[in-house]
Amino acid sequence: MNNFEIRKSIYDDIRDNCNVITDNGIQLEINLELQYISTLKTAITSYIVKTLESYYERMFERENFLVKYKDDILNLPNRTPNGAFYPKVENIKQYNTVQKIVNICMGETNLVNQLESFDVSTIRIVDGTPSELDDRMSSTTKLHSDAWSGHNGDAILTIGILGDETTSLEFNEVTEGDSDLFFETQQDYVSGMKMVKKYKKIKNLEFNNMTIFDHACLHRTLKNNGGLRVSVDFGISTKKSKGIRKTKPLDKNVVHKDIQEVLNIGHTKELTATETLKQCYERIKNDNYTSVPNAHVSDNIEWS
Repeated sequence: MNNFEIRKSIYDDIRDNCNVITDNGIQLEINLELQYISTLKTAITSYIVKTLESYYERMFERENFLVKYKDDILNLPNRTPNGAFYPKVENIKQYNTVQKIVNICMGETNLVNQLESFDVSTIRIVDGTPSELDDRMSSTTKLHSDAWSGHNGDAILTIGILGDETTSLEFNEVTEGDSDLFFETQQDYVSGMKMVKKYKKIKNLEFNNMTIFDHACLHRTLKNNGGLRVSVDFGISTKKSKGIRKTKPLDKNVVHKDIQEVLNIGHTKELTATETLKQCYERIKNDNYTSVPNAHVSDNIEWS
């Protein structure tokens, strides 16, 4: 279902059956109860701190850790320039716990019953300080759709959960553009924007809600010389649409596992990692990040 205007209707089941507190057509927010926010914050903190302690082989305090250890976090090898913070052998146990809690949130909000599928979570740690890496053709500071980076679902769900809220995410609606080709995977975000003639701002990210933004929703990271922002991101497909249709998938082609397999994580299923932090460092240490990124959280995990 690739028409811009029609895409707003694929979220009608979510509107009818979930506690939607903000509805901008292609961008919606679902209320998340405080107890689940608190549990998720604790689990994500454990995931990041475990990574720090494993890589640097020393103890790290949890209080104010995103500020105190900002440089240490930014230098971890499992964090990409766009902020994706991937599970490795050392932190996969904590990652499984995060996914288990995300699954609980999906059930408690009744969102899971409106979906055909959803992806495993990507924890994202974004630096609010601009850098030369922001000039890359596929930097998330550039306006883009996640369809351009290979996603096949309908939307991304994100939860802003920790850190500096001024390191934000801006959502925009395309008001004029080429909807026939818009959802195809692109070589980079600059190429994708050539299909967009006009767009208008919707709003910025609000923390502690489940924010759904359709692949027709242009978005970008906002950096205001702030601190680190941590979020949980993953793709979803609705039962009404079952995802966008691509005719020309490129190297990155993100597809979802069966929904029940994802829901079993932390119960009857545990994910395992195939790469250590040190192995990750050796693999990426000479990367200048000039090529189009095609990594995904599932690249180095196995389903047991």
